[in-house]
Amino acid sequence: MNEADTGGRASVYAEHRPGHPDPLIACRWEQRIGPAPGGHPQRVLPDACADLIVTDGGAAHLAGPTADPAVPLLAPRSLIRGLRLRTSAIGTALGLPARLVRGGDLPLDALLPRPDAERIAEQVWSGTRPDLPGAAPPDPRVRTALRALSSPGATAVGAARAAGLSERQLRRLLLDHTGLGPRALQRVARLQRFLRAADTGPDRPLADLALIAGYADQPHLTREVRRMSGLTPAALFTERAAAEHAAADPARDRPREEPAPGR
Repeated sequence: MNEADTGGRASVYAEHRPGHPDPLIACRWEQRIGPAPGGHPQRVLPDACADLIVTDGGAAHLAGPTADPAVPLLAPRSLIRGLRLRTSAIGTALGLPARLVRGGDLPLDALLPRPDAERIAEQVWSGTRPDLPGAAPPDPRVRTALRALSSPGATAVGAARAAGLSERQLRRLLLDHTGLGPRALQRVARLQRFLRAADTGPDRPLADLALIAGYADQPHLTREVRRMSGLTPAALFTERAAAEHAAADPARDRPREEPAPGR
């Protein structure tokens, strides 16, 4: 890679969605890192999905679903390609309980037989739809529950009722298919609503954003944003604005499908 690949920017991100709706895959993406010494710290906010990631060095790993932030340091002049799995399809696509990969950054060949891991890594890198272990569509009860949980004021009781399950059954189902429980999915959905509201109304007071997103009040918003991003709302706005200014695409370095957990 050379500086022309990023136009002198710290990072350039591009996202490509399937030409037709795909029950398992949200998008494929590519990120190019500029030549600055020390690399590029990339803040990744929780979105309740999982990514199959392949580097230009050939390493392949799975970034599992989480409700916590991460700030990996990406190497200078590197190229990374990924495939984002829909929240509702993580367990189905991988052919294993999604709870096993929650919060993980796991080598792909530690999850799958080596020949399968190598084949999938090559397909992700080439932009081909990979032959994933699971081919069945996601459980419709999962999608129903996720839609219910993504609404402001949602409750686990209401989501369970919508899916025709008890609360205990709902929790087990969601952990197996998404890797996250109802409360974590609600928190991620609320954070994503806050980010969308802030993007569409950058001058809105925090108290208004808290109301729109479904937080109890502004202090609640501040606590949750700090916990889930590692920054105060003001610092997060500043960082996102800088990333938008530096990126070739007006989207963020790593934008997310909306609504995050309702897929």
